[in-house]
Amino acid sequence: MRMTRCYFPQISGVDINWRKTAFVPFNVPDHDLPHIQSLLNCAQATLPLMYLGLPLTHKKPNRLCFQLLIDKVNARLAGWQSPLLSRAGRLVLTSSVLSSIPIFFMSVFQLPIWVIKAIDRTRRNFIWQGRSGKGQPLLAWSRVCLPKSLGGFGITDIKLQNISLLLRWLWRLYSQPSSMWGSLARQLFAKRNATIPPLGWNSNGSFFWKQILALRHYFQLSTTFEIHSGANTLFWYDNWGHTNLFFFHSNCAPLVRRFATVRQVFTNWFQFVPAPMPPLIDDLHRRVSVHTLTRAPDKIRWKWRNDGHYSASSIYRALISAGKVKFIYSNLWHLKVPPTIRVFLVLLAHDRLLTQQQLLRRHINVQHLCHLCQQSILETAEHLFCTCPFSVEIWTRLGLPSTAVQGIPSILHFLCSTDRLSVTVATALWSLWIERNNRIFRNERRNVQAVQDWLVQQAALFFKFC
Repeated sequence: MRMTRCYFPQISGVDINWRKTAFVPFNVPDHDLPHIQSLLNCAQATLPLMYLGLPLTHKKPNRLCFQLLIDKVNARLAGWQSPLLSRAGRLVLTSSVLSSIPIFFMSVFQLPIWVIKAIDRTRRNFIWQGRSGKGQPLLAWSRVCLPKSLGGFGITDIKLQNISLLLRWLWRLYSQPSSMWGSLARQLFAKRNATIPPLGWNSNGSFFWKQILALRHYFQLSTTFEIHSGANTLFWYDNWGHTNLFFFHSNCAPLVRRFATVRQVFTNWFQFVPAPMPPLIDDLHRRVSVHTLTRAPDKIRWKWRNDGHYSASSIYRALISAGKVKFIYSNLWHLKVPPTIRVFLVLLAHDRLLTQQQLLRRHINVQHLCHLCQQSILETAEHLFCTCPFSVEIWTRLGLPSTAVQGIPSILHFLCSTDRLSVTVATALWSLWIERNNRIFRNERRNVQAVQDWLVQQAALFFKFC
């Protein structure tokens, strides 16, 4: 330790700040600790402690370690003037800042459900309420986290992102087996199973290895193997013949050694397939006929990229879009209008604007009255933007075809299919909504001509600068 203290600055050129340095003893007798502390002249610390932004611990991080991450996310809200931000502005900050803070943490640790819920609660409240605490969520959080092409707002689903980031560790075991991580993992977790691929290694080990191995089914679905030697591919679980044998022959699983490799089965058929099993035998014959074992190592490919290499974004897109239908109005996000209007139009497409109809669905008593035409009628999005005499007059003056305003779907289809009047129509919808809100909350009223003049002026500015 004297040598370390004396020679490290000369060798590395880096001076040590001993006031910020601490030592953590392992298996050191208590009577030696004062001597070590006086020798190093620095503080003594115990695990867990924060190192390079991550909790350094020999066991699973406790609740306090994860609470520090939650507090870090919440602390970013303090300096933001959220009452002055539009909803579109809060979406940008949520996507670029709040959703980015946990990424470094999630690349190493699997977040517990309670942590994910706490971070999601912060992000959700900021989007819909800002820091004022007022406002209601207009769209389900699961929908908000969908990509814009699928009808969402493009906010990251941190649970799926966490899975996507952790799969890198398994990928590196296959693609870089001789790296420091590959050598360390093989020494710690392979043990007697050193000849078996990583997915067949011991499930007992540190909490880190257990959380990585628990994601093996995501890894199996995301990878395919090109067979050469057959020694690096699991016969039963890996995708090495365009399909997974376990998926199609799960009833035969007890009769085959669980983590046998392709080479082991091919070279000693009867040891691993002891009884006649026609479905499995036929499938194996088809696979064997197209594979010739060599000495070259098997090649692994990532299914979600054309170049076959792992990327967290590719598996995230695959997970988030699984079973989802494309949003037919996704072009609304590309209109040449401010982001606030785009968000408004997407909410309109989902029928989530807080009209009187939506307020009643949320069990809020309202007066049946359209504030634009003063009719005693339940205000719906269809009435407000299509059939209200005030709105009809606006569309007539703008020269919009009558077929384009027969309903909300027809207006949205018109917006997504033409560039000629898209900015004007989008601005008109926004102007009608602004006029409606001004009459309700500010007691301010404008006639049709004033609204028309204002929206034409705004549309010209949008078309020029957006």
